[in-house]
Amino acid sequence: MRFFGCLWLLTALWQVPFAQAQVEQVDPDVAPGKPVKEDAAPTRLPNGRPLQPIDVPPSTDSTEQVEDEPVEPEAPKEVKKPVGKSEAKKAEPAAPAPPPAPSKPKVPPIVVNKITDARLDAAWDKWRAADASGDSKAEAEAAARAELLRLKAEAGASALEPFAIGLLRAAKVKEQAGSSATAIEMALNAVELAPDSPAVQVGLAQAYFQADPSELGRYVSSLGLWLKKLVKDPRTSRAALGDLGSVLLFAICATAVVVCLALFLRRVRYVLYDFHFLFPRGARRWQSAAVALLVLSLPVVFRLGVAPALLTLFAAVTLYLTLAERVVGAVLIGLLGLVPLAAESLVGATAFADTQAERAFRLEQGGPGSEAVALQLSQRAAEDKAGFAELAALGRFELRRGKLDLAIPRLKAALLKKPDDARAATNLGVAMLASGDIENPRSLFEAAARAEPTRGAAMFDLARFFQRRIEVIGGDQGAAEVDQGNVALAEAKQRDPSLDERKEPSGDQPPSLNTWLITEPLSRDDLVSIADSTDAQARVRSQLTLMLLGDVNETWAMFYPLLLGALLAAVGGLSRVLEAAGPCDKCGRPVSRREDPELLRGSTQCTQCVNVFSRKGVVPPALKVRKQVEVARYQTRMDRLSFGFGVVCSGLGHVFRGLPVRGTLYAFVFLFAVMVFVFRGGVMRSDYEAAPLWLKLLPAGLCFALVYALSLRGLMRKKVD
Repeated sequence: MRFFGCLWLLTALWQVPFAQAQVEQVDPDVAPGKPVKEDAAPTRLPNGRPLQPIDVPPSTDSTEQVEDEPVEPEAPKEVKKPVGKSEAKKAEPAAPAPPPAPSKPKVPPIVVNKITDARLDAAWDKWRAADASGDSKAEAEAAARAELLRLKAEAGASALEPFAIGLLRAAKVKEQAGSSATAIEMALNAVELAPDSPAVQVGLAQAYFQADPSELGRYVSSLGLWLKKLVKDPRTSRAALGDLGSVLLFAICATAVVVCLALFLRRVRYVLYDFHFLFPRGARRWQSAAVALLVLSLPVVFRLGVAPALLTLFAAVTLYLTLAERVVGAVLIGLLGLVPLAAESLVGATAFADTQAERAFRLEQGGPGSEAVALQLSQRAAEDKAGFAELAALGRFELRRGKLDLAIPRLKAALLKKPDDARAATNLGVAMLASGDIENPRSLFEAAARAEPTRGAAMFDLARFFQRRIEVIGGDQGAAEVDQGNVALAEAKQRDPSLDERKEPSGDQPPSLNTWLITEPLSRDDLVSIADSTDAQARVRSQLTLMLLGDVNETWAMFYPLLLGALLAAVGGLSRVLEAAGPCDKCGRPVSRREDPELLRGSTQCTQCVNVFSRKGVVPPALKVRKQVEVARYQTRMDRLSFGFGVVCSGLGHVFRGLPVRGTLYAFVFLFAVMVFVFRGGVMRSDYEAAPLWLKLLPAGLCFALVYALSLRGLMRKKVD
C-alpha cells in the first residue's frame, strides 16, 4: 500500500510542471511572432520527451471534496496560446466585450380606424336616449355629444349633417323649456358636427336670437357665416341659383301676359269699332263684337300656347298702338320664345339633386348613410362607368373609413383618368403612407405641392412623411431628412395658417390616420362636372315649349314669337295707310274716316270735339257744356281705371295710361316679388332648409312695398295733372 501511495504522489507531482508548461511554454518549432493555430497543442515536454496522454476524471465542482481521497487540481477550461518568446510570460488579460447596444423601440404603426355607419348610428341612439331622460342625465347627454364629436374626428368626416340638424331641433326644445345655455351649447356642437352647412349656421343664429335678442352682433355674425357657406356649398348655392332663376323666368312670363293684356284692354274698343265695318250694315255692334272676341279666344280654346294667344291679341291691336307700345309688346312676346332655352340652361347650370354629384358630395361628407352611396358607386366602378370624380370621392371615403386595400387601387384608377390631379395624388400618398410605404409617397406629395402652390395639405403630409421615415429608419440615417421635414412643415403653415391649430398626438398615443394626416376633398369644378342632368334638361325644355309656344318644332320654336312680334310691330306702322280708327284726345271716341269722311286725315280729335273746342260758334253753348262734361267724365273714368289696374298690379296702370316702358319695369319688379312669395318653398330640392322663411320674404316684401308705393304715387300724380 505504501508503494502504491508513493507512486500516486509521484504521478501527481509530475503533472504540475506539465500543466504550467501548457500555459507558459512556447512551441520551439514556431517562429517568434508567428501566430499559433487555435487547434495546435504541445506534443513534447520541455526536456524533449514525448507527451503521454492522461486520463482526466470527469469534471466536478471545485467546491466538492471526495472523502479519503486528495483533491485533484482542476484543469483550466480555456487555454490561451502564448504569443511572445520562449521565456515564461503571463498572458495579458483580454479586452472586455462591449456592452450590448440597447434595443431600438418598436415604432407604432399609424392607427387606421374602421368606422362604420352602424357605429355612428349607435352613438346617435345613445345621445337620443340620454337626451330623452331630461335633466336627470345631463352629464350623460353631454358625454354622448362629446362622443359624437370624437367619432366625427376618427371617421375623418367633414360633416355629420343629420346629427347636427337633430341637435338644432333639440336646442329649440331646450330653449322653449328655458335652458338657453344648454340650447346654445347644443347649437355650437351642431356647428362642430357640420361646420360648412348653411342650415346649421342659420340654426345657430336663431339660437342666439331666441336666447338674447339684444346680442345683435352674435346672430348677425352667424348670418354672415351663413351667407358665406351658402355660396361655398355647391348643393345649396346651385339650388338657390335655380330658385332665383326660376322666379325670374316666371316673372318674365307673367310680365309679358299682363302687359299684353293691358295693351289689348287699352285699345280693344277701337278694334271692335273697325271690326264692325267688316259686317253688313244691318248687323248690330254687339254681334260683331261677339264674333271678334270669339275669334280672339281661339288660341286659348284650342290650347295653342301662351305665345300664340298673346300674338293674336297683339295682332288685333297693333294698328292702334304707339311705337313704344308696339316695341314693348314685341320684345315681351319674343322673350317668351327664349324662356324654354333659358330654362334648359338653368337646369344644366344648377342641377345637383339626384345626380352623381350629390352622391359624391355625400361621400365627401362621410356622414351616416354614406355606405349605401359607396355601394352604388362601387357598382358603377365595377361596370367601368365611374368617372374621375366618382372614383376619387369613393377612394377618399374608403381611405377615411380604414379600407386601405380598397382605397389604394381606387385612387390609382382615378389618377389614371386624370394624372395631374393634385388632390387625388395627395390622398393616394396618404393611403400608401398609412399602409407602411415610406418611399413612394414622397414623390406624390411633392408633385401635389407643386401643382397647387396655394394649398398646404400636400406639404403638411410631406412633413409627416419625413417624420415617419425618421421614426422608422432612425435619426442617424435620416438626419438629413429632419431639416427637409421642418422646411415642409413651415411652408405648409405659411400656405395655410389654420394648420397651426392642429393638435399633435401625445407621446403615449400612436398617430391616427384621420387626425395625423390630411386628405384632400374634390374640387368644386370636379364635383359639379358630374352633375349630369341631360334628361331633366330635355324634359324641362319640352314641357315649357309645349306650354308657352305650342306644339311646334323645338328647333325653330324659340324664334317664331320674336319674328312674328317684330313683323306685327312693323305692320302697326301702317295704321294711317289703312285708316285704322284712333282715339280722340279729348273724349276718347273712335276717330275714323270710315264713319266721318269729312274728317281730316291724321286728325286726333273726333268731329264733335273739333266743332266744340276748335271751331267757334259752330255748336250752341249748351252742347258745348255737355261735351265738356262728357270729356271730364272720360278723363275721370280713365284715371279710375288706370288707378284700379295699378292697385291690382303695379305698372299695369302706367301701361293703361300710355306709359309702356315705365309700366313694364314696375310690373316686372312687382311680379318678381310676388313670385318669390308664391315659390317661397323653393323650386329646386334641397336636403335641409338653407335659410329661414323670413330671410326670403323680408327682402321680397320690402321690394314689393317700395314698388307698389312708387307706382301708386306716380298714378296719383298723373291723375292730378
